[in-house]
Amino acid sequence: MKKITCFGEALLRFSPPDHLRFGQAHLYELHYGGAELNTAISLALFGMPVSFVTRLPVSDLSDGVVRQLHKFSVDTRHIVFGGKRLGLYYLESGAVLRGSKVIYDREHSAMAEIGPGMIDWEKLFEEAGWFHFTGITPALSQAAADETLRAVTIAAGKNIPVSIDLNFRSKLWQFGKHPSEIMPALLEKCNYVLGDLNTVNTYFGIRGTGENDAAIYEDAMLQLMKRFSNLRKVVFSYRGLTNASNNTFGAYLCNGTELFRSREYEMNNMVDRLGGGDALMSGIIYGLNNMEKDEDALNFGVAASVLKSSIPGDTNFVTVAEVTDIMKGNISARISR
Repeated sequence: MKKITCFGEALLRFSPPDHLRFGQAHLYELHYGGAELNTAISLALFGMPVSFVTRLPVSDLSDGVVRQLHKFSVDTRHIVFGGKRLGLYYLESGAVLRGSKVIYDREHSAMAEIGPGMIDWEKLFEEAGWFHFTGITPALSQAAADETLRAVTIAAGKNIPVSIDLNFRSKLWQFGKHPSEIMPALLEKCNYVLGDLNTVNTYFGIRGTGENDAAIYEDAMLQLMKRFSNLRKVVFSYRGLTNASNNTFGAYLCNGTELFRSREYEMNNMVDRLGGGDALMSGIIYGLNNMEKDEDALNFGVAASVLKSSIPGDTNFVTVAEVTDIMKGNISARISR
C-alpha cells in the first residue's frame, strides 16, 4: 500500500526518573515524543510504510529527532526546516493517588509558526495512501490550525482516507480560539475518528444518552457520524481510574450500523501511561488496513494500547506478534526463553 502520512509536532520529553517530583529532580530522562511521531513509529514497527511530516529548527536537537525516525525506517523527506526552537514538554509521573503532571514549552516553536507554502502537499500526497493528524496540531496556533485545514482539504480532494485522534489538550488552546471554532471544519474532511465522550462534548457539544454505557457510547458516536456524514468508523476509548498506577481500559467502535466493544483490560502498576492513545490509534490504523473485521481492528488497537502501559517513554515499541498475543488472550507474562 501507499505510505501513511502523519503530520504533527515532534517533541522532546523531559521526565524526572523513578516517579520523582519536579522539585526533587537533579536529572531528567529524555524521550522523543509527539502524538503523530509516536503513531508513525508504531506503524513502522508494524511493518507499514510511513512518512512523518513536521517543521523543525536547524539544530542538533532536530538532528536527533530525524535520526530517531530513521532508526525505524520512517520517511523524513518531507520534513521542512526553519524557525527558532523545538517544542518541549516536561512530565512528572504520578503514582498511586498522585496524578501525573505535564508542563508544555511549545510556544513559538518551529511547528507553531508554520506557514502556507512551507509544505508542498500536492507533491507529498502523490505517494500517500492515508493521512493522519491529531487535535493537538491545530491547538498549537492559528497558523498550525490553518495548515492542518489546508492539508486535510487537499487530502480529501484526492480521496485519500483521513484519520484524526481528537486529543483535547486544554493547556494548548491559548491563541484565542475555542476548539469548537476550529475542529468542525477539520472533521468535515475526516473519515476515521478516535475520541471519547468528554472530547466530543468539548469540541462539538455532543452528549450521548441511554440506559447503559453501550447505549450512551453508541448514541454519541452516531450523533457524530450524523453531523459529519463523511465518517466511516468512529472509535471511542474509555478508562477507569482506580488510581494513577492502576487503570482499566477498553474501547468501542461504531461503523454506522454495528457497535463493537473491545475486551476490557486491567492495567496494574503501569510503567508509563503516556502514549497510550497514540498506541491505540496506530493499532486501529493497522487493523483497518490489514484485517477484514472491524471488531478485530478494534481489539488489535486496544491490545496495542495496553502493551504501551508497560513501556517507558512516549512510543509503543512493540511488534504485531506481541500485540496479537495479547489480543488472543495470551497474557501469562511468562519469560520468553
